[in-house]
Amino acid sequence: MKVLDTLNSLAMLKDKIEYYAIAYYRLSKDDKGKNESDSIANQRKLISAFLEKHPNIKLVAEADDDGYTGTNFNRPGFCAVMDAIEQKKVNCVIVKDLSRLGREYIQMGRYLEEIFPSLGIRFIAINDDVDSSNSKHSDDIIIPIKNIMNESYCRLLSKNLRKQFRIQRSNGEFIGNFASYGYIKSDEDKHKLVVDEYAAEVVKGIFSLKIRGYSQNGIADFLNSEQILPPAEYKKSIGLSYKSGFKGTSKYKWSAVAVTRILTNPLYIGTLVQGKRGTANYKIKKMKYRDEDDWIVVQNNHPAIVDPLVFYIVGRLLERDTRRSPNSKTVNPLAGVLYCADCERAMVLRTVTRSEKKFYYYVCSSFKNRKTCTIHNFEQSRLEGVVMNAITNQIKLVIELDELLNEVGHGILEDAKLQRIDVLISQKMKDIDRCKDMRMNLYEAYNDNLINREEYDKMRQKYTTQLEAEEAALCRLREEYAKEQEISSINTDWIQEFKRFQGVTELTRELVVTLIDKVYVYEDKRVKIEFNYRNELEYIYELIEEKTKEVG
Repeated sequence: MKVLDTLNSLAMLKDKIEYYAIAYYRLSKDDKGKNESDSIANQRKLISAFLEKHPNIKLVAEADDDGYTGTNFNRPGFCAVMDAIEQKKVNCVIVKDLSRLGREYIQMGRYLEEIFPSLGIRFIAINDDVDSSNSKHSDDIIIPIKNIMNESYCRLLSKNLRKQFRIQRSNGEFIGNFASYGYIKSDEDKHKLVVDEYAAEVVKGIFSLKIRGYSQNGIADFLNSEQILPPAEYKKSIGLSYKSGFKGTSKYKWSAVAVTRILTNPLYIGTLVQGKRGTANYKIKKMKYRDEDDWIVVQNNHPAIVDPLVFYIVGRLLERDTRRSPNSKTVNPLAGVLYCADCERAMVLRTVTRSEKKFYYYVCSSFKNRKTCTIHNFEQSRLEGVVMNAITNQIKLVIELDELLNEVGHGILEDAKLQRIDVLISQKMKDIDRCKDMRMNLYEAYNDNLINREEYDKMRQKYTTQLEAEEAALCRLREEYAKEQEISSINTDWIQEFKRFQGVTELTRELVVTLIDKVYVYEDKRVKIEFNYRNELEYIYELIEEKTKEVG
């Protein structure tokens, strides 16, 4: 009887103990819409009902994380819980179930078995019947098992999401939070990009300025002088809750880095590139760049803002040295395209003053800096005159080609193009048959004891490797043939680039970079000019010549 009275007294004493509790609620993005019982409101109702039955626990604070994953404990609401514990405002934490506290097995174990007990915190998970002040021996097994199950749920969910994202990206669906500058998400389909007319005009202007000879800094200065908002500020101005991951010196101004990002982004020619960055797994939150082979690229996915030819030209300019004079906003017309024909280093502009008169010469940079080459000097105005004359002749040649194309018809050239590939396929099949015959003859030579086993193995491996290469080449030719059959006509868009400059008499930066790849200067002042699209020009002339011979 005395023992029973003692136990009853202890129970009454326990009920009089007051706990100052903080209720914690969490709802991840993936939980939303799936289970109404997991909503923040319903978690609050459940805990309120529990507290009504336990008057010895007083609720003094609440904290929640709406839209946060349970695999990461660096959440604002959970940090508020730990702050309340450290400030000794609470000595009890209440949650709906273990998964609300977190879904990472190791971290959950640390909090339940080390951190909370060491701080004297009573932990209650209502639906899982977990109460650290009334723990059972079975909890030592059940709680870790439940934590493992919660973590397994996250692992499976992460795997399924990654698979789903890859499918969506491969289908050309945009799955980013914010569209890049120049585009906005479609109102009808948030995974589809449509052109933002205002920002698109700014993008076009940036590419135009680059072709006209402006540096990235010069373009940024121009945009700032025109009071054009940079991408991040523009997105905020149209009502988007945007926060950039890039850090700049001034958030209200354009920078050379921001301009470069636009000039190098294939999004503006209709190519969607996604999956460039990602995490190793669902536990690691730090993003890392993936190998380029793992990127998902979909071409012709959305309306282009910039012509692909312009994008290609700008990309080539960014790879070359195009420094400008400190007294000029733009580079000179031949900067980045003029090279020494002997050492293949860039030619640079040199100023010589005689009798207070200035003369401008292009010289080899190797000679000027290290004297490792000859001077290759060429007076600026004379060289630019030579280049201008060559451009005029090339434009006439391309216009004549265009007229010839209209005369013979594009359809005839299509036939000639397919016929050329067909001839290559036939020749490759003959090469394969010959290689097979050689390998068969080799076996007969071995049987006739004309060669030994070592010679046979060595030569057979050689012919096998050669055969595999020939068969791979044949496969590529057949793919090319099939691809060309799908294309309705030969691409002659580049011809319009030449025709656009018909009648131009002044050598401008835009004229040079659009039509010329490289200009080489020899010591004896000979000049060799490599025009853009020279291979396309030669290819069409060859097709016309082949078809003309057939008709003749």
